[in-house]
Amino acid sequence: MQRLFKKMPRSTEILIMVCTSAFVDSLGYGIIIPFLPQYAMSLGASDLDVGIIFATYALVQLVTTIPFGLLSDRYGRRPFMISGMLLLGVASLLFPLAQTVHLMIVCRAIQGLAAAATWSSAVALVADTFPGNDKGTKLGITAGVTNMGGIAGPLLGGALSDVNFNIPFLLIAALSIFMFAYMFFRLKLPPRENKVGETSYIKMIRGALRIRNVVIIILINALTMIFWGFVEPLMPPYLSGRFSLSSTQIGVIFGAMSLIYASIQPLVGRLTDKYGQKRFIIAGMVLQASIGLIIPLCSDLISLTVCLVLIAAVGAIAWTPLTPLYVESLQDGNMEAYATVGSLFGTAYYIGYIIGPVIGTLISSHFGFGAVFIFNSIILLALVLLSGLYIKDGKRAEEKTQAMEVETFQTKKHEPQKPQESTIRV
Repeated sequence: MQRLFKKMPRSTEILIMVCTSAFVDSLGYGIIIPFLPQYAMSLGASDLDVGIIFATYALVQLVTTIPFGLLSDRYGRRPFMISGMLLLGVASLLFPLAQTVHLMIVCRAIQGLAAAATWSSAVALVADTFPGNDKGTKLGITAGVTNMGGIAGPLLGGALSDVNFNIPFLLIAALSIFMFAYMFFRLKLPPRENKVGETSYIKMIRGALRIRNVVIIILINALTMIFWGFVEPLMPPYLSGRFSLSSTQIGVIFGAMSLIYASIQPLVGRLTDKYGQKRFIIAGMVLQASIGLIIPLCSDLISLTVCLVLIAAVGAIAWTPLTPLYVESLQDGNMEAYATVGSLFGTAYYIGYIIGPVIGTLISSHFGFGAVFIFNSIILLALVLLSGLYIKDGKRAEEKTQAMEVETFQTKKHEPQKPQESTIRV
């Protein structure tokens, strides 16, 4: 094992730590979805209580994401990566002991706190470690691995909870505590590496918000997450009512969406490193708006499933470039407050995710299920116009594209000319 550590580049080991931590966190989020609502109701919880249990996770993250991001930029990534895994382990061990709704809310709050700690530094640590032109690839890999945890979570949770209710929690506890111990001994960063100067938190946020790309990406994050906020609660009842699908069949459809999304992200990350981010963001949103208009017209399950999977695929095209673009934009602005800005994106994400179900329910109840997708397409097309006018690729992407164009021109210039064919026939 020691030989393996010596042979492995330090940057590769850090990427593995980040990806594994993100995977475990995502796995812990999804593993309880198939069985926790029924378990809570068996303890006397109402529908509202179950909603509060699940909403607590997002609410805690909404409150703590920005402070954690600011502190991470000030004091470093290591404390937050380590404490995130420790808190997740504690929450997982406490869940089986929670016999009341109030205790389950507390456990869910600790889990949300763990996720906020982990994610306040995970993306920033990758950006710190890979500041060059390959960061889009590395961030795409991180996002893809994270989504794999989201795919595996519900499948494992459903299967393991049928054997014993405690097994899913014990699995997450074991994985998170292992990662806590591993990073405690192996995650060593140089003192003051990639930390912002001793400036006020308000100045850091103001400086970030002066960068146009950052502001637009925050807006895209908030508005596009409204879509997923109303798709997840509205689509399962629609599939069940119109096509008489079981929970397992609905889970397979959502699993396929997550799988295609996670599979495409690393490829999109590599392509954005080569060609820049703007064209992928715009193309992805245009395609999603177009497919969204088709979904209400689908009269059979096959066409609807194909559209939903395509929605996930083009979503990966649109959203994967956002993270490397904000990192490049900060670098171009001589700022290293990656976690601070990442926390702003996280806040926008949770705001969109929280208000999405409310907006979706209101639109669906007054104008019908199809109106929800029309509403989303209008938002996306407005964002396409905004992005086309105001988003700019990072300087590194522009320089790389220009260098490729110059290289192509010079290659053609120095190619031997083919002799022209004579027009005189003998």
